[in-house]
Amino acid sequence: MKTHLLNLPNQQLLEVVTVGEPHSTALVFHHGALGSSENMAPLFHEAEARGIFAIGITRPGYSGSTRREGRRTSDYFLETRAAIDHFHVESFVSLGWSSGSPAAISDTQDSRCKGAVTISGDAPRVSSDWQTYIEKYPSINGDASSFEWPSFDDFRKCSSEEIVDLFGAALSKGDVEVCRSGASEELTFAIHRGMAPGDFGALDDFESDAAPWGIDLAQVSQPVAIFQGDEDRMCTPAHGHFLADHLANAHFYLEIGEGHISLMYNKSREIIDKAIEFLKLP
Repeated sequence: MKTHLLNLPNQQLLEVVTVGEPHSTALVFHHGALGSSENMAPLFHEAEARGIFAIGITRPGYSGSTRREGRRTSDYFLETRAAIDHFHVESFVSLGWSSGSPAAISDTQDSRCKGAVTISGDAPRVSSDWQTYIEKYPSINGDASSFEWPSFDDFRKCSSEEIVDLFGAALSKGDVEVCRSGASEELTFAIHRGMAPGDFGALDDFESDAAPWGIDLAQVSQPVAIFQGDEDRMCTPAHGHFLADHLANAHFYLEIGEGHISLMYNKSREIIDKAIEFLKLP
């Protein structure tokens, strides 16, 4: 992976992480909360193995990206547009994991975006019918709603051996297995990098996630693939079902036995396959 710092207007720096040689087509990755582009490691590995140019967007406030106070889902595409312009990309597909999924959908506002892929992704939780989805589509093994989250400092200081205990009841059985088989090192590295400048990246994510998106999902014309684990305790199946029902051109994949983290690791090949399918659309 190569790390770049791009100069944006208003003295803003944007950190992007790339694999492969710059090309006219690309995959764009948006990481989850409490981390950095490195927590998309399995997708970077898959893209690199196929010779695909991939760009990881580090959201403002994390790692080397300057905070952009008040950022919202409706304007997340601005950072992507800057990166796409910098590398002279003519068409791309945007992929987002967890809190990065709203950013992937935001990117559909750019005419060069051929489609989007959400992975264990957030839905707009302030919609009038959101509660009906929570009631209708619970995780089959409980959720993290009553879980008392550790402090940001706890995450910043944790070791890879401690990450499973730190997330505790928020992890499914599949998540724990994936973490203990090697993912914990990549996730911990991403957390340490992302949270190094302070708390604002995570705080701005949480504020944005809880606010209206400012995007009419029914008006998104590009195809959007939604990968959702039925054992996800953080973004429960309600999120995936909501997006599938409200997006105009949704491809919904409910993955049995997968949790919030295990889905991206165990299904990285299928996820990249779908992104490439969208990238090849006329």
